[in-house]
Amino acid sequence: MMNLFLFIFSILIYASFGITNLFYILFSSLTTFFAAKYLEKKKNKFLFWITIFVNLSILIFFKLYLYNSFFHLVKNSIIVPLGISYYTFQILSYFIDVYKGKYDAEHNLYHYLLYVLYIPYLFIGPISRYDQIKTTLFAKRKITESNVFHGLLRIVWGLFKKLVIAGRAGILIATITNNHDTGAFVLFALFLYSIQLYTDFSGGIDIVLGFSKILGIELPENFKVPYLAENLKDFWHRWHMTLSNWLKDYVYIPLGGNRCSKIRNKFNIIITFVISGLWHGINYFLWGLFHGILVAFTPKTKSKFKWINRAINFLIVSLLWIFFIYPTSTEALKMLGTIFTTFNYSDFFSNILNLGLDLPNILVFLLSIFLLIIYDMNMQKINHWLKRKKIPTKTFILCSFVFLILVFGIYGLGFDVNEFIYSKF
Repeated sequence: MMNLFLFIFSILIYASFGITNLFYILFSSLTTFFAAKYLEKKKNKFLFWITIFVNLSILIFFKLYLYNSFFHLVKNSIIVPLGISYYTFQILSYFIDVYKGKYDAEHNLYHYLLYVLYIPYLFIGPISRYDQIKTTLFAKRKITESNVFHGLLRIVWGLFKKLVIAGRAGILIATITNNHDTGAFVLFALFLYSIQLYTDFSGGIDIVLGFSKILGIELPENFKVPYLAENLKDFWHRWHMTLSNWLKDYVYIPLGGNRCSKIRNKFNIIITFVISGLWHGINYFLWGLFHGILVAFTPKTKSKFKWINRAINFLIVSLLWIFFIYPTSTEALKMLGTIFTTFNYSDFFSNILNLGLDLPNILVFLLSIFLLIIYDMNMQKINHWLKRKKIPTKTFILCSFVFLILVFGIYGLGFDVNEFIYSKF
């Protein structure tokens, strides 16, 4: 009964954003469902590749359509399906795994549609594999007291990151970019965007995982303290892990992975990261290319001091977020260049309180970041401590964070923090 409610609820919510959304997601779901059933019994390379081609073509078309200046298209009546990047990769992973014999095809259409349409992860991820979640998703579950408390705690923590931290960072970034500031202002905006994107994206994932936890559904983690990484390769083992793992399994390894010459391996790495950039959108091609080149060619040697390695890596990652802040690659490269050519640091420091936040809000922002760092660096210990606490203690912590969000959250008219950044991809 719970799954039936989830299924109906997911369809109604998804359709509420535009009934044409359902057409695209049902087309992709039905083509892969019936093709997988057929290919389970009889291998047919033509059917396998045509099914992949058709579904990828839909995704590529909408990526190009969103980047309408590429074809000089005029956006009018076509509605881009929400979550198309996420559900396309999910159904393709299922379809490819069945074809390769990793597991049997799903013969229950209702179960398969529930897997694809499960609304919490449809807009923001994580990108969940069929074999990872089928056991808990299709099982008869009970809502337990423990799952409810831990799920609510995670939801509230996600809202705290989104509304208290990401909301304030967004105001500062918007002020800088709207005023077309350069040099030191752009560098500051990039550091802020690193914080905003992480708290916005991981906060959204926390909400998804928390909601699923309440229902007894276990989803894969998507982050592992990414800014503690000491190099870019390690960063991608910690950031958007479900996308990184998908690309590794379905792009990098099929290309040859590291089971080839060193030159070919570097080529495989670069191609994988380029596809990662294109998954985000055509405008992120250079972002993916630069990450691929740096991962492929950066020397393995590093300082013996972890904090230096982390600081350098954070700087590199932050600089490359420039393609996420500015609307075109040309503008992004131009603004990136001003960091190294416009030395307006005295002007920046004299205007630090004129960027959209007053001193009290800046203090709340800094204290919230400090709290985030403390939690991220001691995540396992804190979670283990929470599990051992009794309900009154958990309730107090939960209510405390709700109070902090209500008092210090950035929400309401005039603030566009309701949409999660990664939902647009």
